[in-house]
Amino acid sequence: MSEESKNQSAAEAKAARPRLTKAERLEALKKRQDQLKAQIALLETENKTAERKRDARRKIIVGGAVLAHAELHPAFAAELRAALQAAVTRDKDKNVIRDLIG
Repeated sequence: MSEESKNQSAAEAKAARPRLTKAERLEALKKRQDQLKAQIALLETENKTAERKRDARRKIIVGGAVLAHAELHPAFAAELRAALQAAVTRDKDKNVIRDLIG
């Protein structure tokens, strides 16, 4: 296809499209804005979910390491027990770790 025919085809395509009014362009932009807001909200939700999962996994790993260390070191186990007794206040939580707080 020659350069002239490319230019002619582009010009014909442009002429074939009706020109949007300012109101129509504004409406199209608002629609696009709403779509982008929805995409942003979805990505933010996905990021928060991933961060919560990462945080939970991190706590599990650290908790496992702390418990393993407490089993090997009685002095640390006593400090851990005291820390847990001071920090854990809800009965529901205390029942879960009853074996650790004595």
